[in-house]
Amino acid sequence: MSDLVLSALRKSYPGTIAVEGLDLTIAQGEMVAFLGPSGCGKTTTLRMVAGFITPTAGSISMKGRDITALPPNKRDMGMVFQSYALFPHMTVTQNIMFGLKCKKIPGEDAAKRLDSVLGMTGLTALKDRYPKQMSGGQQQRVALARVLALQPELLLFDEPLSNLDAKLRVQMRHDIRRLQKDVGITSLFVTHDQEEAMTIADRIVVMNKGRIEQEGSPREIYDHPATRFVADFIGTANLFEGEAGSGQFRTAAGLTLEVGALAPATGTSPALLLRPEKLHISPEGAPVDTPHLTTGRIERAVKLGGLMEYLVRLPSGESLLVHRQDRSDTGGLTEGVTATVGWRSEDARLVA
Repeated sequence: MSDLVLSALRKSYPGTIAVEGLDLTIAQGEMVAFLGPSGCGKTTTLRMVAGFITPTAGSISMKGRDITALPPNKRDMGMVFQSYALFPHMTVTQNIMFGLKCKKIPGEDAAKRLDSVLGMTGLTALKDRYPKQMSGGQQQRVALARVLALQPELLLFDEPLSNLDAKLRVQMRHDIRRLQKDVGITSLFVTHDQEEAMTIADRIVVMNKGRIEQEGSPREIYDHPATRFVADFIGTANLFEGEAGSGQFRTAAGLTLEVGALAPATGTSPALLLRPEKLHISPEGAPVDTPHLTTGRIERAVKLGGLMEYLVRLPSGESLLVHRQDRSDTGGLTEGVTATVGWRSEDARLVA
């Protein structure tokens, strides 16, 4: 069953189109992440769904009912903001109860909802604290509990983790995902953080310049990007402009790379995508078990946690980024040496 349907949604301002021709259907219980750079239209889309912005054209339907013209308070949605938006003079309990009182939820039912969301979000022991007595992560959990207590049909997240430190963001996104699955609430999550989107969403909608570039599961988006933009925006990518033909790809700089049979891409001048983690690197002359090879000089070797990242300068002047699991020894792969880089046909892809 479809919970939310966006049809030909458009929002324009004088001299600017923020969102253009957006069509999207979201299933009941699905967590969908809108992902894209600043100015791509993701937040504008979320705010049109919430009723904070009126679309220039198109429609928004929820459970088969057109809600395009409804004000925010008539839409049965809850929103978790980046700034938490907690009342500083109220305790955790009072913050959560505020919305229930506004909706005139009977006392016994309100008390049950309060106890439920406090336990669900791990806030029971903190229920008498004020926001200033809590960490950023705890405050964000209060904001989430306050919305969940209202039992909305749709939950909206507007970059809710942006103000948290890196370690806490990781913990909170797992908490949000767990709670969303436990409750089974349909959710939209806006973020510019691709790792956040990949770990939290059932489906990712990648936006660029007001339009949807691609939508699909995190794996589909990463492994099968439909366009150059998606390939470059999601993860780390080696992208080569050039021409494909007869199992080879000739780069714009004149380097010929063996790639085997590749699925064709739409468009007249596709680019070749090679993901760094799909490449194999070894010192020149060492045995290699991949069918397609090139050589180059290691210009940079950097440790990235449990990975080593190599920047390999090719004879054409172009470069390849290669990721390899870090080991106790360098394996002869140090800056300045010549290395062989290999890949399999299935690890190369053409994108439009």
